[in-house]
Amino acid sequence: MSTTLQEQVEQFKRDGYLVIKRALSPEQVSHLIDKVVDISQGFTTREIPDIIDRDEAFVPLLVNPPVFNVMRALMGPRLQMESVNATRIKPGQGMPVGWHMDSHVYLDPPPPYWYFPVSINCAYYLDDITPEKGPLVVVPGSHLSGQNPPEGLVDIEGQVDVLVEAGDAVIFHGALWHAAKPNVHPTEERRALYYNHLQSFCKQRVDNFAGERCRQLRENGPFYIQQMLGKFDGWHEIPADAEEQLAHI
Repeated sequence: MSTTLQEQVEQFKRDGYLVIKRALSPEQVSHLIDKVVDISQGFTTREIPDIIDRDEAFVPLLVNPPVFNVMRALMGPRLQMESVNATRIKPGQGMPVGWHMDSHVYLDPPPPYWYFPVSINCAYYLDDITPEKGPLVVVPGSHLSGQNPPEGLVDIEGQVDVLVEAGDAVIFHGALWHAAKPNVHPTEERRALYYNHLQSFCKQRVDNFAGERCRQLRENGPFYIQQMLGKFDGWHEIPADAEEQLAHI
């Protein structure tokens, strides 16, 4: 049964994460896997950074409607990207990641005019994620705890393994406690794309989206692509034809 946008917002507010089913079609998944394999050649680390500048196939996901519409409902219309990366975890190579947050502890209670949340990450999974493949692990509601997570990959009461299918997306609050278990599957990879969303009034890192493709899109692309790549400062007007432009991306 499909959920409404309001139900998705309420679930995210409660749990700090949300699974968006079938955010990518099977055809998109197959195409993106090929691209991740291509751009990962020569990398020995788990992460391939700055993928927008490495292949144009990753550009439409900046405003992919199943995710973008939820993000705008959660963060407002003036948002941008903090980073866009890919990961490729080979079979049996492990590579766990301990408990951490993508942003920082928020004040509890927050100041009355605080913009909340500041950041939300989105993981697009290109493979079915099973317990063997090293799933994302989250502690639902921990984004409201006002505390830092423990170090390492110790078990925490209430933790949840997020098991999803290829093409699903998982969005999670910057203050959510999360980790990744190792990929111990003997033959199958774990490949994912990470689109980390940030309020547009926040300052980007100076080396973000510095390649030629990003520069051209930021100056000449459709409005929302320009915004997502950090052209504006958060006080800009949204043009009347922005939604029409979005429909043609």
